[in-house]
Parts: sequence; structure tokens; C-alpha cells
Amino acid sequence: MARAENLHDVGFAMAGYLRRNLNPALDDVVAGPPLENPAAANESIRITLLWVTPQPTHRNDPWIDDDAGLSIPPPVSLSGFYLVTTYGVTDSGEPQQAYNRLGDAIRIFDVGPIDLPLPDDPLTPEIDPTPGEGLLTITLVPTAADLMEKVFSPLQLRHRPWALFEVGPIQLQSLLTPGPGPDIVHPGGVRLGGPEPTSAPVINAVAPLQFRAGGRISIDTLDAANAESLRIGDEVFRFVDVPVAVDEIARADEFGRVFVTYPAAAEAGDVDIVIRSARSGSNNFPVTILDASDTGVDAPIATVSIAAGLNLTGQGLTATQRVVLWPDRGIQDPTEVINVVADAVTDTTLTLNAATLTAEGARRGRHRLSLRIADNRFTPFVIVEFVP
Repeated sequence: MARAENLHDVGFAMAGYLRRNLNPALDDVVAGPPLENPAAANESIRITLLWVTPQPTHRNDPWIDDDAGLSIPPPVSLSGFYLVTTYGVTDSGEPQQAYNRLGDAIRIFDVGPIDLPLPDDPLTPEIDPTPGEGLLTITLVPTAADLMEKVFSPLQLRHRPWALFEVGPIQLQSLLTPGPGPDIVHPGGVRLGGPEPTSAPVINAVAPLQFRAGGRISIDTLDAANAESLRIGDEVFRFVDVPVAVDEIARADEFGRVFVTYPAAAEAGDVDIVIRSARSGSNNFPVTILDASDTGVDAPIATVSIAAGLNLTGQGLTATQRVVLWPDRGIQDPTEVINVVADAVTDTTLTLNAATLTAEGARRGRHRLSLRIADNRFTPFVIVEFVP
């Protein structure tokens, strides 16, 4: 549905849309009456308004209350019928280009509605802006011999290549004066009291899903900014601005990530992670606690600069045979997988130098990292965020 100042602007928009999309380009596309000479040698297109009809579904549109407190009359909604005629003959008198240009116009209008306003025409910059607002739908009207007679007889014109298009809905601003809006219910508006709606915190993902006692994990959350506590099995942690005590953790960062180090003395087993706010709790997220002596990598807290290299912490890292990284979004190409030997390893630290990352084609973004510690045996992955 398109809003226009007048009906000529609609034809003007159709002409501008054709000029912007015709290939080869054509300057002589005008909203106006058909040419007198159907055998004109120069290529041209004319778009002519023949008649309009009201849109039957909009006859009883209601008045609209706007933000300024006024009641605005509904626009006049119309369908316009526009005749498109094309011209251009060869030296031998054949209307070759007239036919070609008519086919071009039909194909261009068939692509979809015109989104108004159009930008300046590149052929006439800053001279031919097209006004209007909204989507202007253009539909080719099926044509029979009796319709052709009804179209051309009143015009008293010789036949030429043509097509008839129904354009609409076209909305023209009503000339009725806006009236006062509805009465205000209460000075200053209505104020409602009672409980405020809140969203329950959500746990989207945990990495690693299997982690050793004493290891650090990352939890991807949603709506957890005001959460009060986090429970992993029997262990409860309180969210604070500046953690000091062992049972205190930092609030979710700007990306919704929560980092927590699980107590080394805790028992292994399957447990649930739950985040609680003052009024509700998150979904139960199942994870597995491994023994504190098992090999595992701590979830990195900070982003990793490729130019600075990757430094990881964990437990039992000297068992590492290979370091494997792949995109968190999934593997689209085998070359996206990095499979290298660590540059330096101790029992609690592992390093990949910047030169290694660069040589292996490390790219910015979220990656999953796992260590191969034996044939066909890997540690649960952690998330690494690479930046240049």
C-alpha cells in the first residue's frame, strides 16, 4: 500500500522505476500521454493514466488517532489503471525495439512492488527524486480484443505495442480537516500498579559440559543480569559486583557469560546447574563433574588476540598430543580445522604462539578447543574467542 501526493506522482514513480532498471538504459521514459506517431524511430516509453476506481475494501476505513492527540481522516484508497506504450522502429520500419522495450517493462514490473520513495535516478542525479511512501503493487491486466477496443477507441490513436497495468492500492491524503482525538481517561494518563513483569534467567550453553573438580567453566546465559545465585549440584555461589569470598562469582558480562571455578574438593558425578533470581529460576542444565585429577582445560575468561598467542590453564596438560580448534558455528570447510602440536606445555599451562596461530590460519570469532590426550580420546571442548 503506497501513499502519494497525487496521481501523477504514481506514474512518475513507475517511469523512474523503469529508468533505473532498464538494460540497456533508456532516458526517454515519461509519465504522459501516448505519442501521436506509433512509428517513431527513437526508442521511448510512455506511461498514461486511463482511469481510477475506489478500493472496495477501504470504503469504510476508520479515522486514525495519532500521537499528537488528533483524529486523522482515512486516506482515499484507489486502484489506478495505467497504459504503458512503447516506441522504436528500425530503418526498415520494423517495431523491433518497441516490442523489446514492452517486454522489458512487463518483466521489470513483474519482479515485485515498488518501494517508495525511490532514490535519485543515477541518470539524472539530484534532479529526479521520486516522492511517495510505501509499497506500490503493479499487476498486468489480462487483455482481450474488446478491452483493446475500449482502450484505444476513446483515445483516437493508431495501434502500437501496449500493456495495461493495475496499480494500487494508491492512497491520497484526504482533504478533510483532522478532528480532536478521544478524551483522555485521566489527566496524565492511567498508571497501573502491582507486580512488574520479569523474565526468568535462561542457561543456553555450558562449556565444557564435562569438567573436573577445580576447573573453570563458562555459562552462556540470557536475562541473568539481576540473578542472585548459581547452584551446581550442592555447591551454591552468590553473584556480586566484586567477588572476594570463595562462594562469590562475578555477574554476567556484556555477552551474558558467567565464569565459575568449581571446588576441587567436590565429589564427581552428574549434577544440574540452576541460576536463581529474586522471583524465578532458570532451566536445569545437566553437566558431569569429573575427578580433580582428570586432564582438562579451564574455560578462558578473556578474548584471545591472535597476535599475542593463546595461553591456557588446566590440569594434567602434559598428556596433550595435539591441540584441535574448529569454529563454534560448525565446520564449513576442512581448512577451518586447526590441528597442531602445542608450542609449550606444563602440567597446568599450555601455549600456542602467535606464529603458530597465524601459520595455521586462525580467524577471529568463537572457536571450540579440545586436546587430544590419547588415540581417539579428547578432552571436553572449551570456547575460545579470537580477535586480531
